[in-house]
Amino acid sequence: MFWCFVGLEAFAHLASEFRHPQRDFPRALLLGLLLAGAVYWACSVAVLHFHAFGDGRAAAASLPGIVVQLFGRHALWVACVIGYLACFASLNVYIQSFARLVWSQAQRRPQSRLAQLSARQAPLNALTAVMLCCLLCSLLIYLSGLSLDALIVYANGVFIMIYLLCMLAGCRLLRGPARLMARMGSVLCLLLLAMVGVRSLYALGMLLLLYLLLPRRAVPHGG
Repeated sequence: MFWCFVGLEAFAHLASEFRHPQRDFPRALLLGLLLAGAVYWACSVAVLHFHAFGDGRAAAASLPGIVVQLFGRHALWVACVIGYLACFASLNVYIQSFARLVWSQAQRRPQSRLAQLSARQAPLNALTAVMLCCLLCSLLIYLSGLSLDALIVYANGVFIMIYLLCMLAGCRLLRGPARLMARMGSVLCLLLLAMVGVRSLYALGMLLLLYLLLPRRAVPHGG
């Protein structure tokens, strides 16, 4: 359930891609939520209906097993193509949004190459930097031999930490019922972080590292 809705904060960085963001951005966000919920609901119903779960079965093999039951082994390639396209779409959104985030943060130094746009108003330099970082991280993961299960848990911790910081910011900036919802979200994020266990220390360590390395803004007196 968590991975169906995780990453909504990345979608916000693509707001500049919309021609009419005030109108189209909320529509796209709500449509994405409904679509993710519908896909998760349909997959859950299929897994429960075909009993494709249990201690002796790998979670990753549930949906391929259902495809084999319904259409035979010759249809597995269709499931592989659909899975590849779904993963590619997610990676595309993450990488593009992260490139936009890098570009927006680089606006503090307009002379930086990361702050430049191409002729088609795309942050190509920032996108290239993000892609190089992804390639480097992929190489390090391959050489270190980390398992996919461990990487997913580490990523979960980072996502939960991001949402926790957002909720804490809401507790400070919002008023009325919105502040109450932010407080409830903070409690839920803390519970999720506790469920991740010891591996949540990775997210805490990354937060501490960024706090020490990133420059701090000067707060004006009386502001």
